[in-house]
Amino acid sequence: MDANGKPNAALATIGAGGIISAADAAGASLSVPVPFQNKIVLIEDTRIAGTTHVHGIDEIVGRLEVGADLRFEREPGNLADAWAIRVFAGDENIGYVPADCNEVLARLMDGGKAISAKLTGKEKVGTWNKLHMEVSLDD
Repeated sequence: MDANGKPNAALATIGAGGIISAADAAGASLSVPVPFQNKIVLIEDTRIAGTTHVHGIDEIVGRLEVGADLRFEREPGNLADAWAIRVFAGDENIGYVPADCNEVLARLMDGGKAISAKLTGKEKVGTWNKLHMEVSLDD
């Protein structure tokens, strides 16, 4: 309440860095960090499967830098794996999350959780582009 007995308007916003700020009409403010404002690493290191089946993978990998953001897209209609998750660098499909670790990630994605990845390594082994990624929950 203000000096006239009227309620103060309070505003709450989430700003950069996941900070919740609340301010009342008198100009006082309170900032509280949001829990889990940092990424939660689910898989520290895994390979990207199926890169040998991607058309033009050598050119795509040539443009990729270690540290690049990767995104996932569920593919529940995949006949070979109901938990399939495609991996993209920008708009280009570069493979899949390996089947030995995709079920939990697929269930999280199906439940509305945001999962992301970063490219952590790349090497050429014969004709194979071996790509590694770190997978995180963005919560």
